[in-house]
Amino acid sequence: MKNSYFFLADCYFLLYLPIIINLLNLFIMKKIFTSLAVALVSTTAFAQVITQNNTPNVVESQASVACAANDGSYTSDNYYSRAFKLSDYSINYDYKITNVAFGVESASDTFPVLVSIYKMASGTYPSGTTTLLNAVDVEVSPDNNLGMVDTGTDLEQVIPSGSTFVVEIYHDGQDSGQLFYMGANAQGQTKPSYLMSAGCSVNSPVTTTAIGFPNAQWVMTITGENPLGVTEVINSKVLQIFPNPVQDVLNFRLANGLKAESVELYDMAGKKVKTTESLKSIESVNVGEFAKGTYILKVKANDGKVYIQKVLKK
Repeated sequence: MKNSYFFLADCYFLLYLPIIINLLNLFIMKKIFTSLAVALVSTTAFAQVITQNNTPNVVESQASVACAANDGSYTSDNYYSRAFKLSDYSINYDYKITNVAFGVESASDTFPVLVSIYKMASGTYPSGTTTLLNAVDVEVSPDNNLGMVDTGTDLEQVIPSGSTFVVEIYHDGQDSGQLFYMGANAQGQTKPSYLMSAGCSVNSPVTTTAIGFPNAQWVMTITGENPLGVTEVINSKVLQIFPNPVQDVLNFRLANGLKAESVELYDMAGKKVKTTESLKSIESVNVGEFAKGTYILKVKANDGKVYIQKVLKK
């Protein structure tokens, strides 16, 4: 077995990995020259789309990281993951996942990667206990480089109300000499990205920031169904809010010429605390009366969809 190291581009340098006692790792940069691609995930009727990426479905070159052989001949066992807490998205009902889309920075050949969904049985991720709910193989190839792939109709899983679920992408190219780098971008994220690899002595999931790669923000989009009879889109650039954090008046703007028909504000317990409806387009909401904390803004647009953003009240 060859030695394995975290691998990112065409230069060699040494970094100390703070989470592994007395272990010095090489992190090797791997540059990939190709054009940027954007892939949009299709949604079903009455869908609710969840993402933790500020810029969803966009994969950037040189943003990913993986444990790999020191000569770059393969990527080792790598588990790329994110944790999603339903209440963070004001989902207070059973959420049926119908599709998982994820980015591919680089695949050296055509091969499967394993997409798994876990439920937090106790504690919080990554230190808590998880229970495997479902898993499917998804084929990736060089045609997907700097793009998105998804599970299609092969994966459906109901996440019970009040739960936290984890999506994990796994590949080990050591025996086959394959290279796979999970798609990422550096455009910001609302929750951490995690990586685990026994080949680099990272035996439990840690944030990519903790191992020195803050730009490795895994691109994932989860599509599910809700019982509300409406498509809800979370953390989309279609809805822009400002200022955030906000003291009194929160302004918002919908892209693509859309107009807001109604506005709802929820606290983190899922309680609706404010509703505004108007025949004219709504462009602001006063939140000055509310206590400091985090709220969920839901704006129903004239395209029939509800766009959702998290609001910080100061």
